[in-house]
Amino acid sequence: MSLDKLTALIKLLEEILPDTQATLTKYQHDPDFAQEIDSLFQILSTKKPSPAKKRRTRRRTSVFDPVELYHQKGEKHLREQLQHLEVEQLKDMIAEHGMDSSRRAMRWKKRDRLMELIVQTASCRARKGDAFRFRER
Repeated sequence: MSLDKLTALIKLLEEILPDTQATLTKYQHDPDFAQEIDSLFQILSTKKPSPAKKRRTRRRTSVFDPVELYHQKGEKHLREQLQHLEVEQLKDMIAEHGMDSSRRAMRWKKRDRLMELIVQTASCRARKGDAFRFRER
């Protein structure tokens, strides 16, 4: 701990320590006192990290972003690309892009049903905000 930090600490505790100069002098000349102050300050300044919540994902990452593909090339191209994917890959895409908050689609077995959910969600997200965009007549 530097003298600047100790001075800052003493300024905060001026009501408790009326003679700051004597405390600074004792800190400089008494190694035991300095060590006690240092350890106390270290305890006060050490932050305990909060335990981070790790989200366990058992699914793989999706092959592509369906909303971006829909926005760039349209619904027809998105459907063509989805045709090449397996059911599990479709579920990975739904999970990664948050397309099913109830997680019911993870139990679906039919590819067409999963594809329809992806297309509908991508369509809605790609068009979101269109009402506020300027259109020429």
